[in-house]
Amino acid sequence: MSNEESYLGISLRKVAKGAGIAFAGTFIGLALAYFSRMVIARWLGASDYGLICLGFAAMTIGTGLSLVGLPTAVQRYVSFYKGREDAARIKGAIIGALEISFPLSVIFALLLFFGADWLSIHIFHEPNLTHVLRIFSLGIPFSALVNNFVSATVGFQDLRYRVYVNELFQNIFKLIVIVVLLTSGFEVIGAAWGWVLAVIGMPFLAFYFLQKKVFPIFNTKTKAIPMKGELLSFSWPLIFTTFAGLIMGYMDTLMLGYFSTAYSVGIYNAVLPTAGVLRTGGGAFGLIFMPVASELYARNKEQNLKDIYTTVTKWILCITLPAFLLMALFSDWIMKILFGPEFVVGAQALSILAFSFFISSLFGLSGSLLQAYGRTKIIMVCSFAAAGANFILNLLLIPIYGVKGAAIATGISVLIGGLLRFLFALRIVKMQPFRKNYHKFVIASLLAVFIVYAVTKYVVGISIPSLIGMLFIFLALYFLLLLLFKSFEQEDLMIMRAIDQRLGIKSRWIRRIVQRFL
Repeated sequence: MSNEESYLGISLRKVAKGAGIAFAGTFIGLALAYFSRMVIARWLGASDYGLICLGFAAMTIGTGLSLVGLPTAVQRYVSFYKGREDAARIKGAIIGALEISFPLSVIFALLLFFGADWLSIHIFHEPNLTHVLRIFSLGIPFSALVNNFVSATVGFQDLRYRVYVNELFQNIFKLIVIVVLLTSGFEVIGAAWGWVLAVIGMPFLAFYFLQKKVFPIFNTKTKAIPMKGELLSFSWPLIFTTFAGLIMGYMDTLMLGYFSTAYSVGIYNAVLPTAGVLRTGGGAFGLIFMPVASELYARNKEQNLKDIYTTVTKWILCITLPAFLLMALFSDWIMKILFGPEFVVGAQALSILAFSFFISSLFGLSGSLLQAYGRTKIIMVCSFAAAGANFILNLLLIPIYGVKGAAIATGISVLIGGLLRFLFALRIVKMQPFRKNYHKFVIASLLAVFIVYAVTKYVVGISIPSLIGMLFIFLALYFLLLLLFKSFEQEDLMIMRAIDQRLGIKSRWIRRIVQRFL
């Protein structure tokens, strides 16, 4: 094995191990977060659930504006200087980000707290929203802290602590407190406090992991080299990117609150995170891809980077395509099972968003690639184009089509942003991840999904037990078709083995089967 092949194997294993723990942790966290949303929606109904979603949106916007793109800068510089073994600049990057973002987070928290009454009455026409906004405003400084701490651990290419803090601690603690407060009769206020108390606890756990397990920033032996200038130089375009991202993420919710009612906000915010499940696969790989890509770029190993880009994109396609097809075909039953009959009206919107999130996930790594190359201004341009489209389309479509209009607007703008980043990456970095053999995954997905759909709908009938049973049948059929079409390669076995090692799964027999069909 040559040195290049050896380094490619090491990098692939880093991505695979990171993605393995991220995917497992994200799946568990997503299930817990979903259960929290389901509890609130079923207990309080769509209208009060909409108030909670507006409060969460306000907290997230305040946090995003406070961070001014710094978490991405921290990830990039920590991983970059890790490749150069420069601990002083790593420490300077982490401390510099905290010194910039925390004071801003306090300012935005105060603005939201004291402006809550005006926003509730004059913008959202919901007087009951005031107390919810004030409770969520308290979480902004804590949310800013945890984002910086977690980004530093991700920069060291270890996703375990992000999973422990963001996915497990937050969602377990939030679910427990929300259930306790709702059953104690606190209604909307109890749900808001349950959500925010989990956020308040997160930075303490994240700092413990950073200090004790990853990189002791209070280590007096390493003197920090000031990095504020480099951080701001890298992140200032991301300030606008963050603003554009906030428009993309929450303009639909805010405009629904302005043009419609909290009920519509509640329906849409059951649909949006459900469709967002399709981003789990791409997000799990993407989180660790950017730090690994930055290190490979720092070491001038661009061919290795291209190979990883291709292999990881193939796995994203393999995971997300069948998930999209199942979500689109069973959209009404998914909404009914998860949130109750009241939310079935959002089934069409779910199919629309699922399609756009699937397509954009295939382009998702191109943004990480541009970040690794330091081309943040291009990301800013792409984000603003998508955000501008999102704002205009929401403004035009929500007053006419309501929830469905918000889904169409968000879906189109997400596709615009993803496609632009992909085209810029193709032009500048000269890399594109798609291969001719990807058609094997497409054919296998289509065959497996439509066979299962036909059997479920026309033979066994649609019910909760039949859907659960047919899901397992689908997974077995999909795997069999992938084998028959000889869709796997040696790099795929390397990824499977690395995920096994990280998660402690004993699936050697699966790899042996795959080996026979290479």
